[in-house]
Amino acid sequence: MKDYLTISEFARLRGVNINSLLYYEKLGILMPAYVEPRTKYRYYATEQLSTLDIILLCISLDIPLKELREYQDEGAFWQKKMLEDGRRIAEEKICRMQTDLKKIEYTMKCQEEQDRFSTCSGIYRREISKRFFIVEEYVGELKNITQFGGISTGLFDYAERKGFSAVLPTGFMFAIDGGEVRQYLYYEVLPPEKEDEKVIEIPGGLCSCLQIEFEPEMKHIEFIEENFGKSEKRLAIVSNLLRDKLQIDTRYNEIQVYDGYTIPDSHD
Repeated sequence: MKDYLTISEFARLRGVNINSLLYYEKLGILMPAYVEPRTKYRYYATEQLSTLDIILLCISLDIPLKELREYQDEGAFWQKKMLEDGRRIAEEKICRMQTDLKKIEYTMKCQEEQDRFSTCSGIYRREISKRFFIVEEYVGELKNITQFGGISTGLFDYAERKGFSAVLPTGFMFAIDGGEVRQYLYYEVLPPEKEDEKVIEIPGGLCSCLQIEFEPEMKHIEFIEENFGKSEKRLAIVSNLLRDKLQIDTRYNEIQVYDGYTIPDSHD
């Protein structure tokens, strides 16, 4: 059988094990070129390495191997079709990984910024860069966990459906304009490539901040006015503080107050 490779020789050429080749044979996607009738020894042709390479590509791209059989059933040009689809899937995967990398870098930057102010007590001034939020108006008490969870989940699903990348845990904000107060749930998102009715841009600048322990029963507007004074026009963002270790019994927020600014009218 000098014109063929034994199953172990064939497996070694791509660093796979024999059981994998037997599994591919069972699926019908890579059959031995020859099976010795008496010994049942399996032999492969070097030309079959291209099929094995495509199988390994499918595994790398998370394409179910059972789908490969469907490509093979399409006829002579199945490899071209498979490779074209594989390229598209690889490009989508690269795009997702690039987005994940941006999310990681953004979150690390936020954590580094928070660490600079982690020992602050009382009100302090902090420069925060321009940010984007996807928001949903929230009518009711924030301590209503069922309602909070439902709106939060719906908002996250909306962001995913629209292609907006949420980068930090959900929070809430209060928009004050004259005597009117509105509260919103939000997710901070990476800078979007398109406009959306639920996405708002908060300009960068100095804001007044205060770190507090989260209490669902807190009357936030009264607390903000007691600590920051009253303002006819104000946006207060209550943001989760990122910690190196999860504290089960306590959760901390940073209240970020922008005086003279509120949510634009299009989101009222």
